[in-house]
Amino acid sequence: MKTRLMPLREVRGAECEVRGVEGAQHARPIGQAASSPFSASGDAGFTYRQVVERLERAGVESASLDAACLLEAASGIPRWRFVLESQRPIAHGRSDLVASMLSRREAREPIAYILGAKEFWSLSLAVSRDVLIPRPETETLVEAVLEKIRFEFGVSSFELRKRRVGQSCCQPETQNPKPETANPKPETQNPKLRILDLGTGCGAIALALATEIPLGRVYALDRSRAALRMASRNATALGLAGRVHFLAGDLFEPLRTARGGGGFDLIVSNPPYIPSGALALLPPEIAAYEPLEALDGGPDGLRFHRRIIEEAPGYLRAGAWLALEVGDGQLSAAVELLRKSDGFGPPEVKKDLAGHDRVVLARRRGGADG
Repeated sequence: MKTRLMPLREVRGAECEVRGVEGAQHARPIGQAASSPFSASGDAGFTYRQVVERLERAGVESASLDAACLLEAASGIPRWRFVLESQRPIAHGRSDLVASMLSRREAREPIAYILGAKEFWSLSLAVSRDVLIPRPETETLVEAVLEKIRFEFGVSSFELRKRRVGQSCCQPETQNPKPETANPKPETQNPKLRILDLGTGCGAIALALATEIPLGRVYALDRSRAALRMASRNATALGLAGRVHFLAGDLFEPLRTARGGGGFDLIVSNPPYIPSGALALLPPEIAAYEPLEALDGGPDGLRFHRRIIEEAPGYLRAGAWLALEVGDGQLSAAVELLRKSDGFGPPEVKKDLAGHDRVVLARRRGGADG
């Protein structure tokens, strides 16, 4: 089998988060001169080519990039140097850490869990097997929410941090909405936006929104206390501990007893949406390692979408928005759920960068509930 080494431009430009790696005390900061990270003698450790070959034999599709990321994490050597010097071994003293991480990746453990970190929305987030690994396509959900804040709530009122987002937001599912729901303005009496993230996991969505909306009040809910501990850790690391409020419970349950638990301007969620019957077909990196409860969306993948769409109107102000991520092939069913609901106006859709329907949004009808 011919080993494919990734071109230098691809390795340089690809994402590789190494700051959270366990055993990182053996590594030096990226770009900082280290004492002989490459071996200059016969007492040598792994080469980049050797690591790539082992990962390829294990069936890892991203073997070239993963090899560079693992070696970078273990040695402190910028990953592009391994591509240029693919057969030059790293120092033998770093081999134990490489061997440990390599054996985990050969067992198809996701590299984000091995390194202990994942980048999302340019934020470095700690992750573990207690939480789902944030996906790039979920940034589409964050973008959709920020665009709604810009154009529906008035960006200047809430000092939305400047960020380049796509010019067009969402394409309405219907081009002729009913007059009474065409342009209702949110009836918010709160000087700060109130945003709710359901199923926060490691806190990716909530922390991204808190970063972009300095005056927003973000509430992040999850039924997993282990996930909330990870999310709280990330909030502290990012200096957002006082800006995001974490609550434990199943969907809206914690808000039923919490003081001021209603009246949100936005509810956002990336709920589990893998159909139960498809879980066994997932790649081993997902099926064997990521938490089942964060993946299983019931028989059609929409079990949690149904519950959220049914209950959300009671927690949204009039004219406020619900934004949900959906899986491939689920848009039509999700749109139909919203259309059948008395609580929402015509749905809108936003595609991800790959052109897939990824986010469905709808505005709450009627008068404010509390």
